[in-house]
Amino acid sequence: MNVMFSWVFKTVVGRWVTGILAALLLGGAALKWHNFKEGLIHKGQQVCVQEINKETVQQLQDALAAEKVARAELSAQLTAIATENQASRDRRAELEKQLSAAQRAMAEQRKNDETYKAWADAPLPAGVGERLRDQAAAGHSGAIRDDRN
Repeated sequence: MNVMFSWVFKTVVGRWVTGILAALLLGGAALKWHNFKEGLIHKGQQVCVQEINKETVQQLQDALAAEKVARAELSAQLTAIATENQASRDRRAELEKQLSAAQRAMAEQRKNDETYKAWADAPLPAGVGERLRDQAAAGHSGAIRDDRN
């Protein structure tokens, strides 16, 4: 009986041990497969993030290049505008100087020439003032029409 008991015990224990070993091997293989699959998923996510980052960097570089071109164009326009403004200021200063000289000459002539003073103080002939205002309002800079016809 001892032999039988030992044989039954060995076969039962052997089956249990074999079953446990098989379960451990299958469990280990399943765990390894699960970890491998998670690693692939994580690696795939990293590759996707890297590709998205590359595309984003490219878009940002393109936008930066476009902004630099726009900035250069604006800078060139600003330089041209500044040059025109300075030329305009210079013309204005020259015209103000000429106007001031003309006003001084008129004042001097008014002091020294009685005929000019009488003529300068006389009112304009009828209709001339209205025509001058009409022309100024219309924006015409041409010659004043001749009323002698």
